[in-house]
Amino acid sequence: MATERSHSVSSSSASHRQDDVLEKQANESKEEPQQALGQVDLTDVDSDAEKKLKEANLVLTPGQEPITEQEFKQTLRRIDLILMPFMCLSVLLQYLDKTSLNYANLLNIRQDLDFTQRQYSWLGSIFYLGYLAASPVHGYFLQKVNLTRYLGLMILLWGITLTLHAAAFDYAGLVACRLFLGIFEAALTPGFILLTGRFYKSREQIARTNIWFSMNGFAQILGGAISYGVQVQKPSKLKVWQELYIILGVITVVYSFAVFFGMPDSPETTKIFKTDRMRMAAIERIRTNKTGLHDKKWKWYQCREALLDVRLYLVFLLIITTDIANGITSNFSSAILKGLGFDSKKTALVGMSTGVSEVVAIILGIVIAYATNTRFIPGVFSFMIAIVGGALVLASDERVTQVAGYNLIFFFPIGSALLYSWLSSAIGGTTKKIVFNVVLQFGYSAGNIIGPQAAGVAPHYRLGKAVMLAMFSISAFAMCAISLVHFVWNKQRDRAHEKGQDEPALSELADHTDKELRSFRYPY
Repeated sequence: MATERSHSVSSSSASHRQDDVLEKQANESKEEPQQALGQVDLTDVDSDAEKKLKEANLVLTPGQEPITEQEFKQTLRRIDLILMPFMCLSVLLQYLDKTSLNYANLLNIRQDLDFTQRQYSWLGSIFYLGYLAASPVHGYFLQKVNLTRYLGLMILLWGITLTLHAAAFDYAGLVACRLFLGIFEAALTPGFILLTGRFYKSREQIARTNIWFSMNGFAQILGGAISYGVQVQKPSKLKVWQELYIILGVITVVYSFAVFFGMPDSPETTKIFKTDRMRMAAIERIRTNKTGLHDKKWKWYQCREALLDVRLYLVFLLIITTDIANGITSNFSSAILKGLGFDSKKTALVGMSTGVSEVVAIILGIVIAYATNTRFIPGVFSFMIAIVGGALVLASDERVTQVAGYNLIFFFPIGSALLYSWLSSAIGGTTKKIVFNVVLQFGYSAGNIIGPQAAGVAPHYRLGKAVMLAMFSISAFAMCAISLVHFVWNKQRDRAHEKGQDEPALSELADHTDKELRSFRYPY
């Protein structure tokens, strides 16, 4: 779906900034001629990353043919063919599994295990307490070990934990299961943000991030269908919600082995490429990102730089407000729809429509992002649509209008997807990326802990609907602020470039931060 480019030219005027500049300024300074694609001059740039690639015969030597545009395209197709299905299926299962409580509530788990509405709200929050506690631990291991092997292990553990939900015979057992489910699932999103940055160019990341993120919408459709299916089947010795947990848990356990053994980890190490030349092409493709290859060494100066970066706190503000709203919709979606007068079976079917809305919204967001060459325009647009939807739900007493408004609310996930693509393309340095990802997970967890507590009283949940309106407004502000910061920084770097104040050339594949690389330009 994305428009791909792999050429590089010199810095252009301010009207052609953002992703264009990120790719156009690679391998060039004011005094030196442009290199051919796939050609690395190690005499000009001294970096451990370049030396390791040379030792592994992963750079072209003098006399070898430069990598062609056709070879770059073939490499991209290979990456898409193998990596994207893994990412999409993983996100789909993650969303199904973490929101399984929402469907179990529809299937009378609360009545069967005899706990209150308040206790149900805490089950929604306890998942994210585990998520919050595990985020720094996952951040450490995602840098130090093989990323996809680690993710495969976490998927296996959360699949086992999900299956054990069926054996919970009281509220305490359910609390323990939800806590550990959150601990294990917390690894996936930061892992995928890092993985997207390792394999895709900045401009490509918009579409790819949105594609795997859109699986949340497909999961809502599939979850509604599964919920409806287990309700209409013939009764068995198990409770219906127990059958749901067993089905989802077993599928996840089986799938985890595919991730562990088959999902690619990085261009330098994966075995998915048929030739070394294709591997070289994969590495050269991401050179223009200027965010570097993965480095397992923790660098305190990058941590300090991240903590002093104003965007870190804007990212936290954006994600926590977005996920306060998400905490309401993901845990109370079925209850809110049922409060409009639908029975359990119809609620499951009507609930599928919110998944359709999210998928349509994300497709629209991708189109707007490429048409405007921005992230913030489709992001702010999505929050505005969600505000309109929330207002319709609050202001109207007509069931059809309320259902329509509730579906519009599900435009808001575009903002999160675009933020993820921002983080994979606008942050340089492995340690700095890890810090941003951990803070992102903190905000995500905190928002989803607060959200269920702000839902309000059944059956109408008016407080929750009002809270969502407020959160979407703040999210839109935070997204605009991040974009403004990027715009100002690009202007400052352009002026310095025009005055000849660029720093000495640094390798785009080395583990440098975006602040260190003065030729780096920020997408907005």
